[in-house]
Amino acid sequence: MTELSVIIPVYNSRYTLKRCVKSVLAQNLSGMEIILVNDGSSDGSSELCDDIVSDNRQVRVIHRINNGGLSAARNNGIEASKGRWLSFVDSDDELVPGTLAGNMEWAGSHPATDLIEFPVTVHYGSPESLTVDFEPTTVSGDRIFRHWIENEGYRHCYACNKLFRRRLFDNIRFPEGETFEDAAILPDILHLCREVRYSDKGRYLYHKSEGSITRTYKFKNQEPLFRHNFRLLREISDPGVDEIHKVRLWNVCLNLLIDLCRCRDAEHTYLESNTKQLSLYRPCFGALLSSGLPLKQVLKSISASILGVKSFCNFMALKKYPS
Repeated sequence: MTELSVIIPVYNSRYTLKRCVKSVLAQNLSGMEIILVNDGSSDGSSELCDDIVSDNRQVRVIHRINNGGLSAARNNGIEASKGRWLSFVDSDDELVPGTLAGNMEWAGSHPATDLIEFPVTVHYGSPESLTVDFEPTTVSGDRIFRHWIENEGYRHCYACNKLFRRRLFDNIRFPEGETFEDAAILPDILHLCREVRYSDKGRYLYHKSEGSITRTYKFKNQEPLFRHNFRLLREISDPGVDEIHKVRLWNVCLNLLIDLCRCRDAEHTYLESNTKQLSLYRPCFGALLSSGLPLKQVLKSISASILGVKSFCNFMALKKYPS
């Protein structure tokens, strides 16, 4: 029986794909299949996928004729998967030894667990690297989403450092043709979970890519991240969530809205509407001062509250990002 399907979208990654697949095979996990989804590569990655499959019985490949993007490739992998659990690995990243085996051991002995999140290092090998670690914790039921908000899980909203029970994707797919696809689906997935495990076992190594979406300043690319975080802010704006957590998420939304205003191709009607909408959720000064945010962010949020979100964003937008 296939316990775990590891889905690896591949697009023009001939120089990193072998390293990636090697790190997954090195997990030495029985009952694991690796699904390479070649998303219309034109650099020889297609042939490399075939070579890898011919050498490894655990690996199979799906060849897409046209490039449909990361979400489309992942969705193809989900539909072709046989495992009771799913994992997503990008073709330029890798897993440290023991990551999958250590966490699948927990999955096998805890039938209520639907999602396991394990440590990740973002921009691995770069001066900008960021490490996210976890104390071993299990959260269940109604506490799951609130725990995620309180611990600012939206700041590391990645699919790749998680194991998902297959049933979570029965009616959910990654949004195709859109960036920040992980942020689009993870809140919905959390609402479906009976139990979530935060693990200290293993690590996902997220390599820095010069051409990544997070390093480009196009309005179309950046807008979904603001939209998904603003959706969260609206969702938690009820008396059941501590004001401090609302303030922190409001600050995230403010910074993302400023980023959108700085895009040279900004859509002004969209910005006009959303500066007004964000203003409706402005925190009080007391909550800002007790939020625990860095002083620079507190001052930024206070300035936006005094001047008004629209005026403050317009002022900050005077410094445009490069085209």
